[in-house]
Amino acid sequence: MKFQPVPSHPNFFDLQSKILKFWEKNKVFEKSIAQRSKDNLYSFYDGPPFVTGSPHYGTLLSSIAKDIIPRYFTMKGKRIRRVWGWDCHGLPIENKVEEKLGLANRRDIEKAGIKRFIESCYDYVSKSSPEWQWYVDHVGRWVDFENAYKTMDQDYMETVIWVFKQIYDRGLIYKGKRTSLFCTRCSTPISNFEIAMDNSYADMQDPAVTVEFKVASHQQENTGDWGLKTGSLFLLAWTTTPWTLPANRALVIDPDETYVAVKGNDPDNQYILAKKRLKAVFGKDKYKIVKTFKGKELIGLSYEPLYDFFPKKKGDFKVHQYKNMVNMDEGTGIVHSAPGFGEIDTEMGRHYELSMVDAVDDEGKFTKAVKPWAGTHVKKADPKIIEDLEKKDRLFKKETITHSYPYCYRCKTPLIYKAQSSWFINVQKLKKQLLKTNKNINWVPQSANNRFKKGIENAPDWCISRTRYWATPMPIWQCDKCKERKVLGSISEIEKLSGQKVKDLHRPFIDKITIKCQKCNGVMHRIREVLDCWMESGSMPYGERHYPFENKKEFEKGFPADYISEYVAQTRAWFYVMHAVSNALMDTHCFKNVVSTGVIFGSDGRKMSKSYGNYPNPKKTLEKYGGDVLRLYLMGSPIMVGENINISEEKIENAYKKTLLILWNSYRYFVTFANLVPAEYTPEVKSLNTSGVDGLAILDSWILARLKLLCQKVTQSFDKYLVPPAVNEIVDFVTDLSTWYIRRSRDRFNSQDKKALKTLYFVLVTFSKIAAPVIPFTTESIFRNLTGKQSVHLEDWPKLPEPTAGEKKLLKQMKLVRQICSEGNRIRKEEGIPLRQPLKSCKAQGSSLKLTDKLAQLIKEELNVKKVILKKTKTKKPCPVDVGLKVSLDLKLTPPLKKEGRAREIIREIQKERGRLGCKRDQKVIVYLPSWPKEFEEEIKRKALVRKLIKGKFKISNF
Repeated sequence: MKFQPVPSHPNFFDLQSKILKFWEKNKVFEKSIAQRSKDNLYSFYDGPPFVTGSPHYGTLLSSIAKDIIPRYFTMKGKRIRRVWGWDCHGLPIENKVEEKLGLANRRDIEKAGIKRFIESCYDYVSKSSPEWQWYVDHVGRWVDFENAYKTMDQDYMETVIWVFKQIYDRGLIYKGKRTSLFCTRCSTPISNFEIAMDNSYADMQDPAVTVEFKVASHQQENTGDWGLKTGSLFLLAWTTTPWTLPANRALVIDPDETYVAVKGNDPDNQYILAKKRLKAVFGKDKYKIVKTFKGKELIGLSYEPLYDFFPKKKGDFKVHQYKNMVNMDEGTGIVHSAPGFGEIDTEMGRHYELSMVDAVDDEGKFTKAVKPWAGTHVKKADPKIIEDLEKKDRLFKKETITHSYPYCYRCKTPLIYKAQSSWFINVQKLKKQLLKTNKNINWVPQSANNRFKKGIENAPDWCISRTRYWATPMPIWQCDKCKERKVLGSISEIEKLSGQKVKDLHRPFIDKITIKCQKCNGVMHRIREVLDCWMESGSMPYGERHYPFENKKEFEKGFPADYISEYVAQTRAWFYVMHAVSNALMDTHCFKNVVSTGVIFGSDGRKMSKSYGNYPNPKKTLEKYGGDVLRLYLMGSPIMVGENINISEEKIENAYKKTLLILWNSYRYFVTFANLVPAEYTPEVKSLNTSGVDGLAILDSWILARLKLLCQKVTQSFDKYLVPPAVNEIVDFVTDLSTWYIRRSRDRFNSQDKKALKTLYFVLVTFSKIAAPVIPFTTESIFRNLTGKQSVHLEDWPKLPEPTAGEKKLLKQMKLVRQICSEGNRIRKEEGIPLRQPLKSCKAQGSSLKLTDKLAQLIKEELNVKKVILKKTKTKKPCPVDVGLKVSLDLKLTPPLKKEGRAREIIREIQKERGRLGCKRDQKVIVYLPSWPKEFEEEIKRKALVRKLIKGKFKISNF
């Protein structure tokens, strides 16, 4: 069998470009799926990127993680459908279109016309970046781009409204007024997990004011025992949102903390605050404690409102206690509360039946009720409110603080907390079930599961409605007269009840479809809200298959998914919404195994940024090293078990030099010698006579046992979705193959030992299968040349037996041999004695020193010593590697040893010159030398393929 010659300096990028063309032409990806049984399904869900995005190291990491596991299970016989998808809806797209059309806010969209806006959104998403396929191809990911689904497809949207209706019919969706993060520019609520996922926080300067709330006069009459004879009594409260003060409805204290009434510079007034906050509030100003008491004594105390813009209820303008609203790390120990402008404030307001006032509109501006600042954006109103407090003599202190503040993850506008009427999924009803079904999920790493569980435990009800445009519409029609509602779950249902054809589910087209009210004969219009795009993401398992309208059997066979993967922040985003929707819809989890990766930062530990210049250009990296190198680097790193890493070009280069190039040279080494030796090479282990370890040379037996162990460990790791251990086993094997097996068998290869060549052939072919999921391009090249078969990716996963007892013993002993050799080579290096110089002996002492003559011979050859002396020492606990090992060399050089060393040096010089001159490996030459040790003349001639040695100036001739 002849093999194609292998280049000594491979260009891996050119190599993979040729393989990509081969895969495409021969439809290898499609064949890898089609050849597997439809009855042996393995399902995989892919979290799609936004059309607005562009590939970067994070998305390349994700793509490789989503490729490596399906490749492995495909080789194990599974049929795995892998289809690309695009996220097309939501604020990311809307903001881009707003920029393009020069629109500043939601009001501008309405003025320009929703139809024009939606058409522009369609136009924008139709031009997705062509870069994506280039990157995905060149990292070796197999995925169906041609049949990619889009969340804006009518089929996908129809499934989403079906999902909504099913959950609604189960009583898990309600309309309510709740407080959540709100973008005043986009005029829509923003989910907490969207902010957390993108880490959308920035340091921001805000005013911090300490405000005097005057205790009501009728209550001051009861405070005579506090020493207050004249003047007023004030409660001091601190806030960083002065704009919420017009909506103040309560003050909150900690009933168990100690509070004080103090006199300050103004002898007529007294101030109440927490004792622990005295020094922080008064600073260097003098104060005198008049009375000390527990916070619970303040409960029910009434105070005068700062503003009277809104009617009040019975519980308003009193001191209350509530959960953990108060802490002693900042402020005064008394918290100002404005229900409707904070989650816990709103919760408390409901508890005490306080007023919840509409002080701020959907653009973040004060409403007409707040007369002095009506129409002013709340953040711009802060200085005006502070000025007003000063005039009223209610401002005790003002400062400026810098704190971390949430902002819109798309338009970068600072967010506010605002109460609004929205639609919610009742997560509280689902929590027990969400936690229960999570127990059926295998999380890698376990820490991601801890984050996931904590996220579920702390999750509020999910606000799924948005006051926007480019999204799946909420399929709710409401009667203009009697307010009767109807929720519809399919296009056919809408058409049947309306008598109108649904041409497009998007606004404004769907808004024009009306339904006759069966209750009062009035007209039902669709409500204006659309669904949160995360509702679409949570519906992905069903939407991509247009379930239940199509592919019903196929979907149900593959649900829940066997595997998903994304980065760690998705524990509170995509992973969470899929789990929530699945439980609300199907009463079960929707994925069985999840790999949650860490985050890639720049080389300096900061976020990767072009302005910082702190990461290598990903395209140039792929063009320089090829996709397999990036796969080795990322898949072997701790990022695949949830840890963060800093991108390292040095480590990328190490993966190239220390693994891929070494593997390539091992492959090239075999092909070079095999083409010189006529033999029948077969990837069948039977041809190697591997019964026990006696049928082969000791190194052949060892490398085959090592291969079995590799297959066993990689299989175990991949089966558990532990990618780095599998990849690192592959990397270690490449090193062992090259630096130990091939290097120590070099004389056998030079002498054209067929058993050595057949062993190496079997190892390379089998290894190419084991490593195929990790380095698909290189293994494809090796496998196709060595076997003549179409593709390694159409092969079954190797079924090697586990190492026998004898092989395990050999593996253990070989570790000891290599440990001795490593220590001996270290001594040589420290003493400056080259390896070509023979030494008299090596002495090793240790607890596990029981080696065969064949193994001792390896030590002799590796350390170039004449004798190996082994001395076993006593120990209570045997170890796999001899930790108590002591190695020494006899460094005395006798004249015969020096002559032999000289002969070795001559052999090396001849071989080097042969290489420079381009001599063939089997070509004998005439060599001229000034002198040489006569005792070693035959050895020089044999090892350096010399026909004749002639005295003279060093040169090689007659070749």
